[in-house]
Amino acid sequence: MPVNAGISKTLLTVLGTSAIRKPEGVPQAVVIAVPHPAGGPPHLLVASIPASGADHLRTLMRAGRKEGFVTEVPPEKVAADTPVEWWRVSDDRAEVTTRRDWSRPVAAFSGKTVHIWGCGGLGSWVADYVVRAGAKEVTLCDPGSITTGLLVRQNFTEADVGNAKVEALARRLRAINDTVKVSVHGTVIPDELDLTAVDLIIDATVSIAISRVLDSVAAGLGRPALAQMATDARTGTLGIMSVSMPNLTGGPLSIDRQAGKRVLSDGTLEAFHDLWNTSEMNAEIIPTRGCSTPTFHGSAADLAGVAASLTSILGSHIGAVTPVSGTHLISLPHGEAGPLRTFLPAE
Repeated sequence: MPVNAGISKTLLTVLGTSAIRKPEGVPQAVVIAVPHPAGGPPHLLVASIPASGADHLRTLMRAGRKEGFVTEVPPEKVAADTPVEWWRVSDDRAEVTTRRDWSRPVAAFSGKTVHIWGCGGLGSWVADYVVRAGAKEVTLCDPGSITTGLLVRQNFTEADVGNAKVEALARRLRAINDTVKVSVHGTVIPDELDLTAVDLIIDATVSIAISRVLDSVAAGLGRPALAQMATDARTGTLGIMSVSMPNLTGGPLSIDRQAGKRVLSDGTLEAFHDLWNTSEMNAEIIPTRGCSTPTFHGSAADLAGVAASLTSILGSHIGAVTPVSGTHLISLPHGEAGPLRTFLPAE
């Protein structure tokens, strides 16, 4: 599209006035705000005149310059072949954009400061979902590094192999949202456990020691919401999450133990008994080249599904008007137990 095709003298003058302030050979861009017919914030249009066209405008501006007057560029003097490129605008201003997840449970993570302890089978997926939901700050904790065997089910790529999990995951999260602040710790928990400005801790380490740390955190004043997630070792299709909201003095470990007693004594919840029983023989595997420590069976589809379901359920807790604590048990539709979901409120 040529510059002189339907562009007003005023706009050409503005373009020329801006172009003449730049060196020769520099393109000229323009942002145009168009009033919305129904009122409210205007539409934004963006165009660019390549360097050759911008130099042509500079020549016209200099030729028509008069002392004390704004130089005007008459459209008829602009060469007919001077191009203008209209750019596609990705306008994500809050005042003109409605997030497509605003009505979903994960919207509760928007603007929150979240810790994710454990960046493996569940944590690497949960971190992705939390950042996509608009978390403001995310702290990642994991001492592990990435080996090829992890790619079967964890949220990493071949390019990440050999790198620390927290560093690779941080790069991914920043690529998803360039406004999120991501901090990394190559330790199981942050080097300095300052939780004064934290809204939520998600523990995916499957560590009793960390469970005890969280129970001690739960006893403090002004503490964040706490959630502990895990899956079963045999299939990776079951999910368990214990949530402790700030109005409760008991932590996820205390809640989990209460739930375990109730589940093991309830025949209707037999599908979840293995989550509290000692791992069956051969439930854990030690691969020869991928992973060097005992791990569990499960695919990326399984673990991403469990992580997604638990993340959405956790969002319901974070966004609830009345805080509710307890243990969630889920089974994916394709799992041996079929689609199941149970919630056991904390006592």
